[in-house]
Amino acid sequence: FCTKDMKTTGDRDFSRMFYLWGLNKVPQSSVVSRRAFAAAATTATVATVAFPAFADTAAYVPRVEDLKGIAQLGVSLDKLSMQLADPSQWGAASNALAQFARDPKFYPNYARNYISKTVKANAEDDPRVGKIKLATSTIISIKDVIDTGTGSKSEVEEVVARCKKAQNLIGDFLGDSGVTDERVVAFVKAHHS
Repeated sequence: FCTKDMKTTGDRDFSRMFYLWGLNKVPQSSVVSRRAFAAAATTATVATVAFPAFADTAAYVPRVEDLKGIAQLGVSLDKLSMQLADPSQWGAASNALAQFARDPKFYPNYARNYISKTVKANAEDDPRVGKIKLATSTIISIKDVIDTGTGSKSEVEEVVARCKKAQNLIGDFLGDSGVTDERVVAFVKAHHS
């Protein structure tokens, strides 16, 4: 097991252990302690990993608190839509969109975490999460138009339409969420496509 090079160039304790292992002379206490350590480390690792496939999704009751962030995003798009309708406010809208674009995965991850409470596996590929991904990219795409645009009527119509599209996607997500809170229902009625 242990070559002459290992004895002279490697860590002496490590190479000695391999040498003794090859001769079958490793102290039994070393083997037992390594096995105990390996068993404890494996148990600790397995215990800390979350398995959404084993989650009790049947017992979950959709709550508005679990969707608050996405619902607030949808409502905040009303204010953004008003800013976008007035090209003189595009500077403020651009700043707000720059802040939003700093973390483009926040809302899709938020949606995925909510969906993982209601499905047993593969929440990432759930079509509802796809709606929030599309809404997020649509919102971010507004910034490109207003930063390079001149404020023409067609550009105003385009950015307002993108904002409404994002709201409709969020409305679709909230409509499919199972939450029956009156505020969510009112938003869905106003913005469901």
